[in-house]
Amino acid sequence: MLGVRDEDVPAEDRAAIETSCFDLIGALLAGRTSRHGQLVEQMVRAEGGSPECTVLGAGLSVPAVAAVLSNATAAHADDFDDMGGYGHPSAPLLPALLAAAELRGGASGSEIITAYAAGFEVGAALCQLGHYDQYARCFHSTPVFGSLAAACAVARLLELDPERTAAAVGAAATFAAGVGRNSGTMVKSLHAGQAAAHAVLAVLLAKDGIRGAADVFEGRGGFWENLFGTPASALDEIVGRFGRPFRARQSLFIKEFPCCGTNQSALHGVREIVRREGLSTSDVAEVVVHGMNETSPVLRYPRPAYGLNGKFSIQFTVGSLLAHGQLGIDEFADEQTRDPGVLAVAGRVRAEVLSRWDSRNAGKRAGNAVTLTATDGRGFHAFVRRGEMPGSPVNPLPEETLVAKFTANAARSVPDPWALVTLWRHLDSVDDVRDAIEMTAR
Repeated sequence: MLGVRDEDVPAEDRAAIETSCFDLIGALLAGRTSRHGQLVEQMVRAEGGSPECTVLGAGLSVPAVAAVLSNATAAHADDFDDMGGYGHPSAPLLPALLAAAELRGGASGSEIITAYAAGFEVGAALCQLGHYDQYARCFHSTPVFGSLAAACAVARLLELDPERTAAAVGAAATFAAGVGRNSGTMVKSLHAGQAAAHAVLAVLLAKDGIRGAADVFEGRGGFWENLFGTPASALDEIVGRFGRPFRARQSLFIKEFPCCGTNQSALHGVREIVRREGLSTSDVAEVVVHGMNETSPVLRYPRPAYGLNGKFSIQFTVGSLLAHGQLGIDEFADEQTRDPGVLAVAGRVRAEVLSRWDSRNAGKRAGNAVTLTATDGRGFHAFVRRGEMPGSPVNPLPEETLVAKFTANAARSVPDPWALVTLWRHLDSVDDVRDAIEMTAR
């Protein structure tokens, strides 16, 4: 993907990437105000060093790898960033590319989008065509493939030659890791942070001459065998399908709810029923979320102890949506997991785990149907398919919803979020992304 040009990336893919980048900046500016976002930001501030790259929203310039670690961790801190392709692609990709643009002495928004497309294509193709199952293999796909994708993207933007790019991606393969058991904890956001920071580190070291094993992907004990559990057998075919077609337009989802993506289908279904039938919280006797056998390994906190646990609890997310009538960042404050009103409603939510052989099992990619029983005995059903829910490629969020999400998120860090909308919403037209970075610095 080194040779990909602006004109090689179809307009539909460029538009999808531009939307994800816009959404990501808002998520980042909100996420840096979280406890774990602040912990990383405080660490990089205390360590200091050469003022190479910007920590967005912080009025701070630090060495490149440190800035990327802070920005990418913040971007994933609230689990409000985009998803699709191989987990959460933009949280590692965009912070790494912004740092690369500053190191290079400038880059246009168009160049950022093209480099993003190249990197995303590598990560998505390896994950999708390799049929990677993060629940079976237990390594979170975001840092595994995000490290490789971000390294490819940064190498493309910094115009590394093929030999140095191969070395960078090989080094990123060594860094690719992230234990899935950390879902629902502060450490999960570090998965994005480490992927982006390690990608930049790998590229900078490769640029200066570091080299690793030439067969790090396909060799015995290499990346493929370690991550997929089988000898490499399809790499040539996968590489041959890079960009044929580009996958961004058909993969990127924008979230309406700041929690694990495996909650989203059921949440949309519950919201659809409540709006359609005009129900209030007191009208709800029970909610059953069907087909949870595929998603239960990650939604593992039926009684969450704190807010981040709650993002990985179908009982809490559905209960909180019903109790509050909305589900935003504030509904995941730690104290909300102890709120009697929320707990009472969450106690009415039941997860149905079907046998894998049950014909009603639609599979995790289909989504989760919901059945709501009202206190008067009426039953209501909804099934918002994962691929068709609001924010999906076939059902994008209305522009006003997208902008409202951005401004609400950005307002947590900056006094005038509307001043950032035009710059980041139209990234493909920005002459030098450093202007947008400067506007977002504090």
